[in-house]
Amino acid sequence: MKKITALSALSVAVLATTGCMGVKQVSQNISEHGTIAAEDIYFPKLDDAWQKDGQFPNRENLSKIRSGVAKDELYQLIGRPHFNESNRAREWDYILKFHKPDNSVQVCQYKVIFDKDFLGREFYWLPAECAKYAQLPEPPAPVTIINEAPKAPQLIVNERINLEADALFKFDKYKLEDMLPAGRAKLDELAVKLLDWQSRGDSRIQLVGHTDRYGSEAYNQTLSERRAQTVRSYLITKGINAATITAAGAGELQPLPHVHCDINAPKAEQIVCLQPNRRVEVAVQVYARTANGMQEIKQGQSYENFNLGH
Repeated sequence: MKKITALSALSVAVLATTGCMGVKQVSQNISEHGTIAAEDIYFPKLDDAWQKDGQFPNRENLSKIRSGVAKDELYQLIGRPHFNESNRAREWDYILKFHKPDNSVQVCQYKVIFDKDFLGREFYWLPAECAKYAQLPEPPAPVTIINEAPKAPQLIVNERINLEADALFKFDKYKLEDMLPAGRAKLDELAVKLLDWQSRGDSRIQLVGHTDRYGSEAYNQTLSERRAQTVRSYLITKGINAATITAAGAGELQPLPHVHCDINAPKAEQIVCLQPNRRVEVAVQVYARTANGMQEIKQGQSYENFNLGH
């Protein structure tokens, strides 16, 4: 009886040294540096675990486990070991589960080998292929989205038309009732052309009134603005989209460069000489409509130059 007792005491001492009193068999020959030969590694039976169902680990936490991990850190990352291994044990064992691509579950055993200071140094999987399930999935390849720069609007018509103010209005006048018959006819003709362009593209029409140098600068500014506004209002009554047409005045500040008049000549002669400066300029730009169910004007489509032959 004494011999049996002694053997039993020796067995208990061995188990206590490893800190694995709850496991029937443990790995052998773990070095003080936390290394072990492959033939000495022992994975306990799954039925010996106190947590037989194991767990689905957080893969990101698994990826943080490195050589030198302390037990407290390991506990925070993947929890306490699933077998009856004490805090003084030189190995901890886990049952970890992973979803496979076919939606089945892979059950794995994970062993951590500690050095004499109880820092994790070596890590083993059973079966070995479980290591690949524990890896973080590859991040998706970056998707490069190339946004094509929007195409510049296609300019179809780019016209500048001068309407002589003396042909539009009585001298020094701007109201609709002051418009001359020839001026109305000229605007009617212009409206026909603008409507045609408007139907075929996106129109942008700018009206700018101009005067000669006679009168004060403020007076001429107001007169030029009012004449441009009167022309705008008239064209709108002929069907021009009000949203596409603007009116402004430049007064006497933009005389035509080719108009040179003798300032010493009689006033009547100067008024005649300065006649080209008294005008309403019409700048017309038309852009093709694209990709929205609207008509598109193709580059090179013919249109009549309003200035020619008039």
